[in-house]
Amino acid sequence: MTKNVWVNNHVTAQARLRLFCFPFAGGGGLAYRPWLAQFPSDVDVIPVSLPGREQRFGDPVIDDLATMVAALANGLKNCLDRPFAFFGYSMGALIAHHLACHLQQSGQAVPMHLFVAARRGPTISGHRPPLHGLPSDAFWQGIAHYGGTPREILDNAEYRDLFEPSLRADFKLSETAISSGLPVLACPITAFGGADDPNPVPVELDDWATATRGEFAKHILPGGHFFLRDAGDDIIYTVKNALLD
Repeated sequence: MTKNVWVNNHVTAQARLRLFCFPFAGGGGLAYRPWLAQFPSDVDVIPVSLPGREQRFGDPVIDDLATMVAALANGLKNCLDRPFAFFGYSMGALIAHHLACHLQQSGQAVPMHLFVAARRGPTISGHRPPLHGLPSDAFWQGIAHYGGTPREILDNAEYRDLFEPSLRADFKLSETAISSGLPVLACPITAFGGADDPNPVPVELDDWATATRGEFAKHILPGGHFFLRDAGDDIIYTVKNALLD
């Protein structure tokens, strides 16, 4: 299969199943590197590479959800030729959900399962003041409150200048997104949350049940917003059981 800028070299012709993994704001495929060795060899685990970060650092960022979904639908269309699932973390959950709805609404292949983590249900409004329009110092103060950003970035002006455009674009995409009026999915949805996460709090995950006609499951794991880093093995175990059993 030819190289695809969105998925790089993680797509194989031998796969029986593909799991596309969408990153949190400011993140990239490195967050999913530990997953690559945890699935059978005939399952492609595919970290989706968004523009403006990691190996696509020089590409223009996308700060609008509709534009992002349209670009992804076009970029991934040749990779959806066998059963597939979506996993999205925080902003990635938002993108994965909207992309799944777009595929269903346009009559294309749809995911067999949608996994969402660290994201409130689609009909619940955000309860934090938006960050994307703030001056740089205030923007980074808000980022620090989320946790998860290394101190070497927060404390270094050159690093902040380097990463701010993509991070600000991600927050604009996430904070201006409208999820009301989306079609109800047919696939199962599994939601993950951190027990100590203030945004979303665990009860806000229940709203994901309204986004599907299929089965819904919720798993609350130890940790705050970035529980992926400490509870990654538990997430992988649940995803594998849902897809491979």
